Amino acid sequence: MKVRISPGFHFLFFLALLLQGCAGLLKGSDSGDDGFDGKAVQQALLTQYLEWQGTPYRLGGESRAGIDCSAFVQQTLKKHFSIMLPRSTDQQVTAGKIIPRESARPGDLLFFKTGRSTRHVGFYMGEGQFLHASTTEGVTISRLNDAYWQKTFWTARRVL
Repeated sequence: MKVRISPGFHFLFFLALLLQGCAGLLKGSDSGDDGFDGKAVQQALLTQYLEWQGTPYRLGGESRAGIDCSAFVQQTLKKHFSIMLPRSTDQQVTAGKIIPRESARPGDLLFFKTGRSTRHVGFYMGEGQFLHASTTEGVTISRLNDAYWQKTFWTARRVL
């Protein structure tokens, strides 16, 4: 089951994030003991989503004409967090540190084994949602409690 988020929700959610102010991506008034600011990360990811929403999936694609999941992750990390990550999912899964799924926070990478040799990657957004370039929906936000994503979940990595 895919979650359909209405355009009105996107606007209100985006507006609420903007009204919170830009406190920097890793430091801010809502940051935890480790200096992580989840709201700023969510804001950056939502901004990327709104820019790319509906862009179709294309294996090997790296533009708004079509993009695959690993290119979307690579470009998002570079643009919003100044983090350089390898291009392929197989290489990305070695970046950062492994974390338990239940410890995921906004910006963590979620990896899925979607076939015998195919892998998928996206960003945890919080509240059981993740941002990714879906093969069927293009750039979208999906729910982790969907049976497909539960069945194919592989690992989570923290790069922020």
